[in-house]
Amino acid sequence: MASPTDDDLDGITTTEKYRDGTVVRVFVMRTTRDAYPSGWAYKLHYGTTEPNPPETLDDGTIRRYDNSHEDTKGHELHVAPDPEPETIEFPGMIELWNRFWSEIPKDEFDDR
Repeated sequence: MASPTDDDLDGITTTEKYRDGTVVRVFVMRTTRDAYPSGWAYKLHYGTTEPNPPETLDDGTIRRYDNSHEDTKGHELHVAPDPEPETIEFPGMIELWNRFWSEIPKDEFDDR
């Protein structure tokens, strides 16, 4: 996706497994639920199919942005080997999407 719009990102749910044992899982959707004041629910995950601490977190995460608990914890960045997430400022969905793909060693999905 050359330059995504909010509409391009709304409703994406996909997983891509790679030969090297890594996986990219992305979930992005607009929402009006009170639990998501930003108006977005998302997980942008890069990890492995088999956890390998300390290179990954216990769930296989190498790097993940999410707002699973936005109303109580805000927006978070999880990076192995640190088990404690970093709270981040939400820059907007397009900017966060672009940041995620620039920080992992995989190409953006071709079919989006």
